[in-house]
Amino acid sequence: MKTASLSRLAPILALALPSAAFAQDETSDSNDVSGYATLGIAAVPDYEGADDYQILPLVDGRVTFGERYVAIQGTAIRANVIAAEGFEFGPVANFTFGRDADIKNATVAALGRIKDAYEVGAFAAKTFGLAGNDSLRLAVQVVHDVSDVHGGYVITASATYAAPVGERLNLLFDLGASYASDDYAETYFAVTPAGASASGLPQFAAEGGLKDVGAQVTASYRIGDNWGIAATAGYRRLLGDFADSPVVTSGGSADQLSGGVGVFFTF
Repeated sequence: MKTASLSRLAPILALALPSAAFAQDETSDSNDVSGYATLGIAAVPDYEGADDYQILPLVDGRVTFGERYVAIQGTAIRANVIAAEGFEFGPVANFTFGRDADIKNATVAALGRIKDAYEVGAFAAKTFGLAGNDSLRLAVQVVHDVSDVHGGYVITASATYAAPVGERLNLLFDLGASYASDDYAETYFAVTPAGASASGLPQFAAEGGLKDVGAQVTASYRIGDNWGIAATAGYRRLLGDFADSPVVTSGGSADQLSGGVGVFFTF
């Protein structure tokens, strides 16, 4: 397991996890400002499809203005611009890791460097109240590359079940799936003739489609009035050409694990 370099961490705002936040989401009926921030560490795959892991700092948070908010969740920054209870819609900016010479898999590294990508798009979500204080949030997000790295798009859908246990413990169960375009698949999972010559891997023409399905469990425990601890564990399974690519089958894994722990503060 390796620690990522500071130069690579500079643009990173958060852990690469699904949409469930570390701290219990809180909204206000007024326009008062509230929110939370989480600081911690996380372990994520070295690159998408890797079997090696890197340690990253975790920075997660949300500032709420009534029903509107700005949030850092996973590798995305979202802004809900709709003042409607239970419904969210707004812009999103996302960060996708590339591959560099620091990755442990020398064969995949020989394919060449892929820059980090920046994507923009929109998201929408609807939260349904259930029995007690439980809730179910259904969300969809669409982002497109604006950094000319992969030139494609990714669609992500998720369902998050929130189950408060007493006054201090909050549990989140997240299920999700993502669909990626041909351009995305070709950039990260194809092996070109030049790449095959440099790495020794077989040529592979990757096509887009359903990229992965996954699940995540997050628990946050409030210790004091304004702070507590949180931990999360996630699993994603790559599918189709994304799993069959030599980038994954040669020393990598279609089973992608991630996890983290942090301290959160509310205000």
